[in-house]
Amino acid sequence: MADNVDDISQKGRIKRLVREWRKKVNEINQKYSKPRLKMTPLVRVSLLALRIYLIILVIILIYKFYTLVR
Repeated sequence: MADNVDDISQKGRIKRLVREWRKKVNEINQKYSKPRLKMTPLVRVSLLALRIYLIILVIILIYKFYTLVR
């Protein structure tokens, strides 16, 4: 019987801890939801090029893995 009470209190602590973490994460997400920096068009184009480059690298990596496994 005492073990059940301890389990319940532990579960309650864990739930409370998870709730607090979620609250903190939500606060951080709301704080940084809108960018505070102004980006020039050149910066935007550069970031887009980097994203495309990264996607191409991932596709090549997946293709290489597929050809090695096959």
